[in-house]
Amino acid sequence: MDKYELLEKKLKNIIECIDNMELESESSMKYLKQYKAYVEKIIYATNAKTIRNSNGALLGLIRGISDYDDISSCEELWKAVTEADNYYSNECKLF
Repeated sequence: MDKYELLEKKLKNIIECIDNMELESESSMKYLKQYKAYVEKIIYATNAKTIRNSNGALLGLIRGISDYDDISSCEELWKAVTEADNYYSNECKLF
């Protein structure tokens, strides 16, 4: 697998976690829907191979959920998000 495929796999894992989440807060669910759309845009850019080199930067995936306690408390989602963000930052400096 190349870097694009590995990153896509990690991003799809985030989508899977989101699809399996059940939250009581309507505002959190609404935000999670927007967050999922953001992740899907990154997947599209990865598939099209138009995603930029990271140059050590993050995708903003961790920050995107850290403000919502009920979302970030899901260990499976948190692990998937940190893995994808860190992989992009560390391994995708150059595609």
